[in-house]
Amino acid sequence: MGAYDFNFDLPPGLSYAPAAGRVAALQALMPREPFSYAPVVTDRAAWGRWQADPFGQRILQQARELAAQPFPDYTDAAYLACLAQEDVTHINQVMPLTRKRQVCFFMAEAIYDQGEFLQVIGDDARRLAGLRTWIHPGNDLKRLNYDLKTVEPDLGVMHFAANLAQTDFVLGPRLPADLRALIRSETNRRVFQPLRQRLETGRDLYWWIDVKHNWNSVCLACCAEAAAALQPEPRDRAWWLAFAESLVRNFRDGFNDDGVCTEGVGYWSYGFMHYLALAELLRLATGGVLDLLDEPKMARVARFPDQVELQPKVFPSFADCALDVQPLLWARLWRANRRGPPEQAVVPAPADADPFPGMGLQMASEALLWMFRTNDPRHPQRVDLPPDLRSWFDASSLLICRPAPATTRRLSASFLGGHNGTNHNHNDLGTFTVVLDGRTLVLDPGPETYSFRTFSTHRYDSPLLNSYGHPVPRVAGRLQEAGPEWRTRVLAKEFTADTDRVVFDLRLAYDVPALRRLEREFLFDRRGAGSVTITDQVEFATPSAFESALITLGKVAINGSQVRLSDGAAVLAVEVSVEGAALAISTDTIDQPPHPTRLALRCQGDVRQATIRVVLRPA
Repeated sequence: MGAYDFNFDLPPGLSYAPAAGRVAALQALMPREPFSYAPVVTDRAAWGRWQADPFGQRILQQARELAAQPFPDYTDAAYLACLAQEDVTHINQVMPLTRKRQVCFFMAEAIYDQGEFLQVIGDDARRLAGLRTWIHPGNDLKRLNYDLKTVEPDLGVMHFAANLAQTDFVLGPRLPADLRALIRSETNRRVFQPLRQRLETGRDLYWWIDVKHNWNSVCLACCAEAAAALQPEPRDRAWWLAFAESLVRNFRDGFNDDGVCTEGVGYWSYGFMHYLALAELLRLATGGVLDLLDEPKMARVARFPDQVELQPKVFPSFADCALDVQPLLWARLWRANRRGPPEQAVVPAPADADPFPGMGLQMASEALLWMFRTNDPRHPQRVDLPPDLRSWFDASSLLICRPAPATTRRLSASFLGGHNGTNHNHNDLGTFTVVLDGRTLVLDPGPETYSFRTFSTHRYDSPLLNSYGHPVPRVAGRLQEAGPEWRTRVLAKEFTADTDRVVFDLRLAYDVPALRRLEREFLFDRRGAGSVTITDQVEFATPSAFESALITLGKVAINGSQVRLSDGAAVLAVEVSVEGAALAISTDTIDQPPHPTRLALRCQGDVRQATIRVVLRPA
């Protein structure tokens, strides 16, 4: 994924080939023929029911719109231009569009079965097969894949392969023999052959096999999905499923024991949806004997979006998580709706809980899972769990605060500690968000627009990713450091019906030898209209500069020590006070989208000891 991801070798004599006994055990449970989440197109009762459904009609409309357009400018020339210009903008547009064509054409043809899209399906597959490599150019900076010196399946390669596999499995009776042979030869040479050779020899193993973030689950799920649908021999299908089952433990290990996804809600959706896809494939393959969700930690992971929801459809945006992120609804609802009896008490989901509009139609598996592997796709259920006043994640030092039923305003907040070595990390220890009536007025501004720099050694040159762009202190002119050794420590926590209080030791987040003490207290008060108070106490061995900060996308009005942050009708009154120095407030617009405003709350002159207190209340 970035500057520090490298292929690796295992010690001599070791390999990642699955154990023969496990392969045999899975083979004994699995269907004797290739299989998938969805039935073959000839099962008209299963597919035809979607013709009158709004989702089926949307698929048909989008497929016709896409078929009227030329194949995207996803070519070898575009690939080389991306590398030459060090700009991924164009390739990041055409690769997803190519995948969307795969999904829409295949699903429209399966639902309506009129032959309307068979020609364009074949044409697109042949264009894709003609490309020298399917890997994203950002993952091939030395052109080793483009120059055919190696073959490395990344996320893009795996998605293309999985979509082709679903197309072949479902539409097989309608596809010409040469196209089916092409699909098999391309997936074999780009995925199965090079990957199996590395797994069996233990040499030049792809780095994503061992990582503990979304790449692991995505690549493993897509590989298993393609193998189940395409591999002709039962033992080979069992081999690939055993491989995915054994190594997806790395993805599970990437979650903290409290269920937190340190990559944020957006990457929870991407990584966990593929974990669900693999889990359902294995459950389908084994007749329910094997269930990757059957463990307490993954039950907590499944509830992560529910546990961090600040207000309806409002989530914190820590790490590389978009400001307007909405976790995949079907993934949130999966455990209450997958085929079989629900594991917990369930109630009908809200009337507007329609999983289909949120599907990006990039990966066929998510639509197929909901269409064919849930009890009633048009009447979703949800687990009957009322929202709590707070969610405290002890292993992650993450606090989510919600208003009490009697609170007169909808004020919510979050407070995050931990360490600066998480996946998709931002240097943001001690960051907090404040939400009023559905508007986030103090925030983490989210990721930068991905570029060649984002996952390089220059990642933290970005003010959106380093601590300058977060509502955390700047100490002796220095920002927070990157890496797992830079962390917080919880000094105190107290939770009552009226207030939530947590104190972090932030001293270990900064490389400042003169820093003797830096504590940040977060106090959330539910009484009346509610309030949030942030208190920073600092002590230096020698006088040094010190400032706190607020980050906002709202309008800012400053009057002495009084600040007003507003977004429409939502207005926060902010009172800033300083002990040990005079107060200076200044603003700076960060010159990267979404161009947030940084309010520096600064001690005038150097200080040995100081306290900066910020109280935020609904106006």
